Amino acid sequence: MTTNSYTGTVANPNGYKSFWDIYNREYREMWYHYENTTAYPSTPATRLVFEVTPYIGLAYSDNDVFDGTFFDESTNIGEGPFIGLPTQFPNMYPTPTFNEIGNFVPAKPITLSGFAAPIWDNTVLRVFSTDHCPVIGANINSAYNPNFIYFDISSPPAPYQTSTAMEQDFLSKYGKVFFYYWVAKDPGTSLVIADGYITAYCDTGDTTYWADTTIPASNLPGVGSAKLFTNIRCNDNGSRSYELVLEDGTYPSEDTFTHTMGGQTYNYRVSIETFRGGYGYPYGSGTGGTGMGGTVSTVILELN
Repeated sequence: MTTNSYTGTVANPNGYKSFWDIYNREYREMWYHYENTTAYPSTPATRLVFEVTPYIGLAYSDNDVFDGTFFDESTNIGEGPFIGLPTQFPNMYPTPTFNEIGNFVPAKPITLSGFAAPIWDNTVLRVFSTDHCPVIGANINSAYNPNFIYFDISSPPAPYQTSTAMEQDFLSKYGKVFFYYWVAKDPGTSLVIADGYITAYCDTGDTTYWADTTIPASNLPGVGSAKLFTNIRCNDNGSRSYELVLEDGTYPSEDTFTHTMGGQTYNYRVSIETFRGGYGYPYGSGTGGTGMGGTVSTVILELN
């Protein structure tokens, strides 16, 4: 299984790798993978608590991003009747812009304590469901996720609005995580050591693959607004995926910081990486010795 958002070339084999393709968006095993290895396997003195807040939005554009309705280009069916039911999509079709794309809603924060054992939900977590985007708790798979953690957008903080059942259903079919707010905390005092925003790197300046939608992403924390690009070509089959991404440079894909404990200063790194559909994790097994096939992305806090 491949994806239309792969933009790697011989000169740049890494490119941008992504699961998301409007023509092949269903029936995939998709893991959102998180790690906090600051104390794994045997360095408890360096442990930090890692907290991530996913920001969810509509993953795709369509052929008319100004008509107030999202059409699934694989079926040509209107799946998001925003303009007809604006109150049912309070975060995806918000006042005052009423833009069809470029809107986001934060899920409840996900916390990894960093304890080495038990490994799942402390050092490693995988969020997976039968949906395109795991925003509905009833559909969550407990494998590698014993606490049934999902992207809970039901009651986000102000200025976001309570997400309706219709909005949650829509995002479960067509949503994705665009970026994260992350926090590293001292486990003893709960004081914030470092924080920031992070998103996957994508060279949106390459016009072979990406086109400006001319509709800005307008509710970005810490930034305000940024350009929003849609995929117009991939190197798997020459077609477009319609995937939406933020303009390169809106947020970093990696950040580093230091923290002093017990008189010693340690270096840390936060990073995100995305992967192609059907392709395994490129480095073999992940933390804990479990295979990484079917991974959407990894977000990791680690010693640097």
